[in-house]
Amino acid sequence: MIVDTSGNLLARNTKLRNTYQIRSALSRSELAIVYTARLLDNREKVIVKEFFPNALALRGTDRKTVTCSATMQYKYVEFMHYFLREGQMLKELSHPGIVGYIDHFEENGTAYLVMEYCAGKTLDRMMQEEAVPTSDPAFLYQTLLPLIDALEYIHNKGIIHRDIKPGNIMIGEHGNIKLIDFGSAVHFEGKEHPIFTTAGYSPLEFYSNRSRQGPVSDIYSLAATLYYCQKGSPPPDVPGRLFADRTERIRIENAGISLLPYVIRRGLEVQATKRCRSLRWFKAALRAEYWIKKGKRPTLTVR
Repeated sequence: MIVDTSGNLLARNTKLRNTYQIRSALSRSELAIVYTARLLDNREKVIVKEFFPNALALRGTDRKTVTCSATMQYKYVEFMHYFLREGQMLKELSHPGIVGYIDHFEENGTAYLVMEYCAGKTLDRMMQEEAVPTSDPAFLYQTLLPLIDALEYIHNKGIIHRDIKPGNIMIGEHGNIKLIDFGSAVHFEGKEHPIFTTAGYSPLEFYSNRSRQGPVSDIYSLAATLYYCQKGSPPPDVPGRLFADRTERIRIENAGISLLPYVIRRGLEVQATKRCRSLRWFKAALRAEYWIKKGKRPTLTVR
């Protein structure tokens, strides 16, 4: 929950579309504010994401309307187009490992995306609180294998997430995972993609809007997330690695030969053509680590 010191948050109990009632603000970014809300008819808890670019938007005196200066209107409309695209994309998807879509619409001079409420904590928050040993093979097996299933699903739909990182992996109270925040996702067959990057997790191709991007781009971010789970920090940002690569090697102590460090290293190749190109290798590595930890000999097959 965040405190409103600027007067830019929707007031508690604000109604949207005569369907949703705002309860409290959870987080905010440069482009959006995320709230908990509830359905008016059955009081079901949901998440509402409001388009509110900090550098462009102003909240009206009614605490609902959003305005933008005439000189920046073109940029506001462009960013709102990207925001609405997230709703359109989520509407296409239905998978237990992906946050569920409910609604998206325009109102009050801005746009809103309504999604299922996911109880739990993000992977990075769990690590910060030291709630679980995230390098433990059993934890990785139980949480990241379902994440990889979700990635395979969206890749088969022609979509790449483009922002795989611990902060976008929600882990529920019973260990179930949800991939959240599709604000950067695109259909990878397009010729141009807007530039959105996250230090440590974005591959080199995300730094250009004309580069060839595809599932192998998400593989880099997945490898960076696994690196984070093992080392407690993300790998060095990729532009710096072009000149001096200080990425530390992953070492895992177990009773056999470990495939996971090799797969992480191959997934973090700066040049996409040299990168591990299949999520099946990550599945095989996670399964192998899990069974080695249990004292059994794994069968290393990549299917």
